[in-house]
Amino acid sequence: MAAIANGLDCVVSLFGSGDRSVVGNKDNVKNTIRLMYVAFTFMWLLTLGLYSDSDFSAVMTGGTTLQALGWLILIAEVRSAKSVQGLSSQTLLLFVVFYVCRLCATTLKNGYIPVDKSGDFMMQGFDGLSLCCVMHLIYLTHREYQHSYQEEHDTVPVMPMLVPAFILGYFIHGDFNKNEFFDTVWASSLNVETLTLVPQLWMMAKIGGVVNNATSHWIFCQVMSCVCRFTFWWYAYEEQTEQISGYHIITCHILQLVLCADFMFYYVQSVINGSSDVVLPDSDALTL
Repeated sequence: MAAIANGLDCVVSLFGSGDRSVVGNKDNVKNTIRLMYVAFTFMWLLTLGLYSDSDFSAVMTGGTTLQALGWLILIAEVRSAKSVQGLSSQTLLLFVVFYVCRLCATTLKNGYIPVDKSGDFMMQGFDGLSLCCVMHLIYLTHREYQHSYQEEHDTVPVMPMLVPAFILGYFIHGDFNKNEFFDTVWASSLNVETLTLVPQLWMMAKIGGVVNNATSHWIFCQVMSCVCRFTFWWYAYEEQTEQISGYHIITCHILQLVLCADFMFYYVQSVINGSSDVVLPDSDALTL
């Protein structure tokens, strides 16, 4: 019970205006992360029981829930450390573009949302929460904790990735929305989503240092979210009337998993070794 109380105190100090003396305490931050896991597990079970209709498509909503959890954990760590060291602003920008496009396609149309009640507002709600978290992290990166932002290592340009993503979305997209514009927007959001972690993983490799535990939680949540989405589309892509768009969706999700596979190896290794941090190979080692 004391751990729960400490966790609640830390949540208030991180996201509210309370006493911040507990913020730098690693034990309190760990309690906060545990509390977030418990809260989101309860929220997911509630969603599953009240809004899923026991339909398989709710796994898509589960993926968005995991993403939102990952962002909140990352914010907790950043505000606790009062530092955005190791965090890529370019990745955050890509996520903003992704969420804006995705929400545009899923709130105004219903072709790419779960068929159960969780697709009516729960999935969009979690995506909206994630977007707010990303915007807050951008503010922290370029305003409150700008001194700790490692801009010299965040060198992957965004525009050369965004332009091809939207061009590909225009030429290859599904027809679930029965609308050329919104189908293109959704396909473009999928292409951008596939690229979101590229700047972050590159920055981690260039730094060649230690990735703190909470950042590892964020990446872990992102990967598990991708697994949920991949599982959903693996069973749903055959419903596409155009086979190439179905292959496009599956290929994008496979690429997302491949991009995270190397990081996950070191994540699992750190868990097995009982380490609280994940050590990535530096960029020089990657070129050997």
